[in-house]
Amino acid sequence: MAFGLTEPNHGSDATWLETRAVRDGSDWVISGAKRWNSVVDVAEVDLVFARTGGEDGKASGITAFLVPTGAPGFEVPFYWWTFNMPTDHAEVRLNDVCVPASAVVGEVGRGLDCAQLFVHENRIRQAASSLGAAQFCVDRSVQYTDERRLFGGRMRDYQGIQWQLVELQTEAELVRNTLYKTAWEMDVRGRTAVSDKVAMVNVRGNRLACDAADRAMQIHGGVGYSRHYPFEYIYRHHRRYRITEGSDELQYRRIAAAMWDFGSSRRSTAP
Repeated sequence: MAFGLTEPNHGSDATWLETRAVRDGSDWVISGAKRWNSVVDVAEVDLVFARTGGEDGKASGITAFLVPTGAPGFEVPFYWWTFNMPTDHAEVRLNDVCVPASAVVGEVGRGLDCAQLFVHENRIRQAASSLGAAQFCVDRSVQYTDERRLFGGRMRDYQGIQWQLVELQTEAELVRNTLYKTAWEMDVRGRTAVSDKVAMVNVRGNRLACDAADRAMQIHGGVGYSRHYPFEYIYRHHRRYRITEGSDELQYRRIAAAMWDFGSSRRSTAP
């Protein structure tokens, strides 16, 4: 199955879609586009979100469909060339693609409920992955500064180097403990009950990985920037986590929704 973002989407609100699905007897006809379709080249079906009712910008009225990739009107015009994964993400066009009612995932008009089942788990998985990568960069940098000689001494003896790694290690410890607590709360209270905490560890963990990789490259010098060391790859890989599964800005919105009760019945929000 291929995943991605139904497009066009002209803002940070994932509920603003232009992809539409309309009834045709017992079938649905979908028109629009979808971007960042991972592994669509080997997938038999594509998970597509389309507006079937409700108001633009609102979560209610969006429906999830499983669309066969071989269906008439399902086209892949090109693949996006990205910072880290050159050819893995397809652009998909849906030109009056007809699917049966059985293609609906979950309830009509409540497609984002389906997204919530995996989005929160993937966001905290990303945070854990980024934390591990950050810790690796810190540990390798500490080891290197212990071995590297500068002006007759070891690099580790310079406070300017020490404090950079101390700050990263402190942040890693804070993220680690908050991540463990959030994962426990997800098990006890449910996946969406702590969505603001998931957003917190996601945005801080992913940013930490980028900061730690960047600092590791700097400390290791030219060889750290080379592809003989893993730091540049870690940066490229984890930089995308600040966009996928919800950008940093969307994570901030989730946190704000909990602080100001934006997520109440008065106002629907993005996943």
